Amino acid sequence: MTLRQLLLLGTALGVLSAVPVTAHAQASKSDVEELKKQIDKLQKRVQQMEAKTNSQIEEVKAKQDAVKVTLENGKPMISVGDGLFEAAIRGRMHFDMASYMQDDNLPSVAPGRDLGSGANVRRSEISLEGKFMRDWEYLTTMEFGGSGGEAAGAIKNIFLGYTGVKPLRFQIGAIQVPFTMDDSTSSNEITFIERASPVALATSFGAQKGRAAAGVRGNTNTFFGSLYYTKGVIGEGGIDEANNLVGRAAYLYAPNPDTNIHFGVSGTRVFNFSEAAAVGAPAAAGAFPGLQAASAAQFNLQDRPEIRVDGTRLVSTGLLSVEDGFAAGPEFGFNWKNLYLQSEYFFYGLDRKQPNTAPATALLDTNADFEGWYVQGSWIVTGETKRYDIRNASFGAPRPASPLGMDGSFGAIELAARYSAVDLNDGGTGGVCAGNATQTAPTATSACIRGGEQDIITLGINWYPNRNVRFMLNYLFIDTDRQAYPNNAAAGLSGGPNAEIGQDVDVLALRSQFNF
Repeated sequence: MTLRQLLLLGTALGVLSAVPVTAHAQASKSDVEELKKQIDKLQKRVQQMEAKTNSQIEEVKAKQDAVKVTLENGKPMISVGDGLFEAAIRGRMHFDMASYMQDDNLPSVAPGRDLGSGANVRRSEISLEGKFMRDWEYLTTMEFGGSGGEAAGAIKNIFLGYTGVKPLRFQIGAIQVPFTMDDSTSSNEITFIERASPVALATSFGAQKGRAAAGVRGNTNTFFGSLYYTKGVIGEGGIDEANNLVGRAAYLYAPNPDTNIHFGVSGTRVFNFSEAAAVGAPAAAGAFPGLQAASAAQFNLQDRPEIRVDGTRLVSTGLLSVEDGFAAGPEFGFNWKNLYLQSEYFFYGLDRKQPNTAPATALLDTNADFEGWYVQGSWIVTGETKRYDIRNASFGAPRPASPLGMDGSFGAIELAARYSAVDLNDGGTGGVCAGNATQTAPTATSACIRGGEQDIITLGINWYPNRNVRFMLNYLFIDTDRQAYPNNAAAGLSGGPNAEIGQDVDVLALRSQFNF
């Protein structure tokens, strides 16, 4: 009997009870007995429904308190049945080997030295992530390994987030904030062993992993946006930390199962760089009125040549005394079935600071401008596609249609190529470079910056035996042009003033990767 029938029967009984006694007297005895039977049945049905309802309530309570353990794609996850709490463990291991092939005649000074072939644990990460009370999220990631013996261990992410205002996510903590298309792609899914140098230069302004940050991100089906306030890297030290505003926006045009077209822009505004301890001395009388010794904000725009078994930077501005700066540029990405193309262009600007000392030639409010860009593409031979994720506004790695060994499958195979270029020169590249008296790095008063130009062609083949394992083979053709500063002709540089300290390098590199 349905609830509606029960209500109708109850109404009928109520009406019947309201009928005058004289009407009841006219009812036959058999009708009264039948009515009593119906009432007894109704009472039993109500008792049964009460018992069933109580049982269902107990079952719901049991499910709410039940702990569920799953192993999705190799990732252990613990959750409570009602979804109020979830915790998952993630991990990744990236092991690199590389052989450097250099010119026979190397420059006599750094950075043109003999680069060390060998092996390196690039990443060994363990993460704990999850959510609680449905609208709160958390992530803790410690990263071990590094670049050519650097960074034995560091904080990558430790943050708390709130997701109760859809589709936004508010976050605070130590965060690798969204910035650039390539950096927003997980290191498990980037197309090459290392991201392009222009990307690494751009993120160094205010968006690297482990920066203290607070901000918001969100997305619809076709739009992504983020805006974060960041400070210095956790554990970096210094007197005053940096203050930066980092933003990114992206739009996915007319997506369909075969095609994704991405347009975007990223930008960082550095209001001030992190300052170290006080340096310098009071200026000579009359040289710079009112200028005294002060803390120094210094910044070095530099990167390794897209492989990190050896940590040497072949292009570098050297430490510059700076006030503020910016890095910004457009993004473009495209895929059609198993073909993929991606490119980004960056402008970098630094507002250099007046020196504390009084050299013969003073630097007064000189700005420095640099640029970099890359274009990369791939063809997935086995027919899979690069997956586009609007939550990060980036392309991910393909997933093998069948893992190695199943139905005779060999997994997925991807062929890739990239060209990248950076120009860290500002001002004259030959002749007089006023105010500098060192070999390879500028003083605070150098009128030009000779960070060098770097062009890299990378060819790659990626093999995905299954969703958790990947092998990456890259061959890099690296061309670096960089001049020493010319002021000190007796510095012992081969070639004298303006000596060439760049070099050509070929690198064969292999990465073995496992993640869950």
